[in-house]
Amino acid sequence: GDRVLIRFINLGYVEQSMRLPGVPLRVVGKDATLLRGRSGNDLSYYTDTIIVGPGESVDAIFVAPDVTSELRLLLANRNYARLSNGGAPGYGGQMTEVRIFPAGTLPPQTEPNT
Repeated sequence: GDRVLIRFINLGYVEQSMRLPGVPLRVVGKDATLLRGRSGNDLSYYTDTIIVGPGESVDAIFVAPDVTSELRLLLANRNYARLSNGGAPGYGGQMTEVRIFPAGTLPPQTEPNT
């Protein structure tokens, strides 16, 4: 049930499409600015694929589902051609894993990046 913020930053020259299958992502910001209209209305939206253009950043929030055992989700570029490792064996490119643990499994976080 924890809310998690992910900031996607594209420092390259090509548009990227990042995906976290099975978890709705609420896009709340773009280029360090909240998605709000001139009158303050909420312009955030839900998606499962975040498209980040060259030089852009996108802020998205998801709510971790309640689980009874550890859940591992693949956060990766939707364009499988970009998941290469420059000819070396194994996976590469823009790919990581989001791990969700049952409530009470981990101690409270007291400082960043611990």
